[in-house]
Amino acid sequence: MALEAIVANRLRSILTVIGIVIGIAVVTLVAALLEGAQGFISNTASSLKGGVVQVEKASFQDFIGDGQAFVEAQAKRPDITIEELEILRSRLEGQFEVGAEVSAALPVQRANKTLNGVGIRGVTANAATLTSIKIERGRELTDFDDRYRRSVCIIGADVDEYLFPDRDPIGQMIKVGTAEYQVIGVAEPLGSSFGASQDAFVQLPLGTFAKVFGSRSRSVSLLVRAKDGSEMTTEDVEDRVRFEMRLIRKLEPQEDDDFSFVTSKSVEAFAGRIAGVVAVVLYPLTAIGLIVGGIVVMNMMLASVTERTREIGIRLAIGARRSDILAQFLIESTMLTLAGGAIGIAVAAILVWTAAGLTGFPLSIPIWAVAAAFFVSTTVGLVFGVVPARRASKLNPIDALRKE
Repeated sequence: MALEAIVANRLRSILTVIGIVIGIAVVTLVAALLEGAQGFISNTASSLKGGVVQVEKASFQDFIGDGQAFVEAQAKRPDITIEELEILRSRLEGQFEVGAEVSAALPVQRANKTLNGVGIRGVTANAATLTSIKIERGRELTDFDDRYRRSVCIIGADVDEYLFPDRDPIGQMIKVGTAEYQVIGVAEPLGSSFGASQDAFVQLPLGTFAKVFGSRSRSVSLLVRAKDGSEMTTEDVEDRVRFEMRLIRKLEPQEDDDFSFVTSKSVEAFAGRIAGVVAVVLYPLTAIGLIVGGIVVMNMMLASVTERTREIGIRLAIGARRSDILAQFLIESTMLTLAGGAIGIAVAAILVWTAAGLTGFPLSIPIWAVAAAFFVSTTVGLVFGVVPARRASKLNPIDALRKE
């Protein structure tokens, strides 16, 4: 009977569930975006291989909620230099793999083709063992290239595709800024995120980068991990590097570190904290939409009770119990909100699928969000259906039969 009443009043039923559809769709989209953001940051963090500790001049993870302190740290802290890299490498030699990278942005040219905004990275020869970048063709950079500041480079997949669409780039020359370099390798594609490619880069030997940009032009990022076969954890590596860096910089015991650490675990933990903060703000806001949708359901059901007063009176007169009338209207409101929840999830799934295809952002609807959407839909139907259902069940049969 509840289903027949819903079908018989199609327009009213559609208007009733629109608010629920929008509310559930928004909540599901928020869940998908938060999950996607965490997945993206996890993927980004994976550029650091497991067990690798990165030492930065200042890391945003150390200044959560205090952007001004982060800016001040970037301005006041001393740069990490190539000289410090060499000292650290000599002190950790044998037990640890120590490398570094530094970046800038320049246009890259070949013949009449120019690719702007390319990330130019100066790296040590062991960067391949400290990051997730792998060589697809050609060879890796060597200590010989770094020591003698050779004009050689490794290019990303985008640079290869744009500048060398019809030939093998190995052995060819490209211009980075105003200097020419020979391509010795092509990196495996990394894909894109947020619609932006991660393959528009050129790697130079760190010594060559320093020759072009100046050895003290910008702060270097240090990369350290325990050598294969070691049982040291990431935390152990971090503690040892902290000890050595404080000695190198002659910091007193009471002085704070003037450098920061980044690891894949710390980046993921930071992402989890940020997602938690965003969730605390967004979910209550989206809940307001569900409450509004619930109020719409209640008002439409109250209007339905008023329209069907005579029908209710007849049912009561021929023996229906008040609990039967209560159950009928609760079932109606719950079926309407469940239908709204299912449609809302379907709408969110279409939007998520479209956005993921267009941007390359790792979006997906988590299973818990689907379960939560159906639970919330049912709860809204029951809670906001109680008032009209109780009003219907308490109608006096005689008064209801007199209703025109």
